Amino acid sequence: MNTRSAQRPLFHPLAVLRRTVQTALAGVLLCSALAASAQADTTVEMPALGINLKETSVSGLSSGAFMTSQVYIVFSDIMKGAGIVAGGPYYCAGSWSFNTYLQNATGACMNPLTPSVGPNVPALLAKTQQLVAAGSIDPTSNLSDDHIYMFSGTKDTTVTTMVMDANYQYLTQLGVPAANIEYIKDVAAGHAFITNSKSDTTCSLTKPPYINYCPPTEQADAIIQQIYADEGPVNPPAASATGTLLQVDQKAFLPTSSTSMSDNAYLYVPTACEQGGCRLHIALHGCEQGYKVIGNEYYTTTGYNEMADTNKLVILYPQAEPSQGAGKPYNPKGCWDFWGYSATNPANPDFYTRDAPQLAAIKAMIDRLAQPVQ
Repeated sequence: MNTRSAQRPLFHPLAVLRRTVQTALAGVLLCSALAASAQADTTVEMPALGINLKETSVSGLSSGAFMTSQVYIVFSDIMKGAGIVAGGPYYCAGSWSFNTYLQNATGACMNPLTPSVGPNVPALLAKTQQLVAAGSIDPTSNLSDDHIYMFSGTKDTTVTTMVMDANYQYLTQLGVPAANIEYIKDVAAGHAFITNSKSDTTCSLTKPPYINYCPPTEQADAIIQQIYADEGPVNPPAASATGTLLQVDQKAFLPTSSTSMSDNAYLYVPTACEQGGCRLHIALHGCEQGYKVIGNEYYTTTGYNEMADTNKLVILYPQAEPSQGAGKPYNPKGCWDFWGYSATNPANPDFYTRDAPQLAAIKAMIDRLAQPVQ
């Protein structure tokens, strides 16, 4: 396990320049979808971008980190690695059979009293192999050459370091080499995604929009560096984002009307990726961070777009939203589903295989982006 001191830089020096986001839409001739998008609030069809499918990666905060674990494990055949910020292991909500999925999700998987009542790593490993054998998820042998970034703030009482430690144990016992995991847990951060922007929330706090200033940490930079470390040096971020930000039709990919996913997602396309040949990174927001709650903050101010510009990455920002009431799943904070609220069969909820509604939707978007540029 590689660790870094809180006093050592976690980002490229040029990252301090990257806070001004400029979306250049005029004159872009990517394809008919891009040409039709004159404004970021104009919804267009998801474009075919010819991404290199086997170079896909994913990261997220909080419920987005739990969903990151799900996307990463379920579709490991196409994954290069993952960035997990305050999230537990795959299938964590199934840790203890005497609890409901929701009880596990809000107890064992968030702030357990002791490791003995936290994530049940042996049970989770056994379930993972069972699902591999059934063909419900990709083989775990795919993980042996991947790179993982993990982060747990010392002031985070929402998803504690105890849970992150269990995730580290799960991943290493599943076959990710310890040398390929960068696990940072000595920064006095609250429950938040970390930036180096003074305009963001004070590092140690846990409060909306859950994007915190913790100098010198620039988390998007560190995540991309770690995931693609085996491909040579990762370039520092651009001073500002100059690619195309698209509001894309996410509803077209939803298998049911009860996913609690928004009608739209967001897609950032660097100029260098307009004709294909780039990699895809999926950035998953946490609870109360979708565009219906905080507007454009997650998909424009977290630093991914500036890293995309200099490293031939397309960034997909799927979106979940709050929902409750008649005929809607109970998801009042707009979290990603890691306990079964979106399942079509509440008695036997599937939120963890390739057929789970949210996972199926994300994979469908990935597959569309992998189609050749037309």
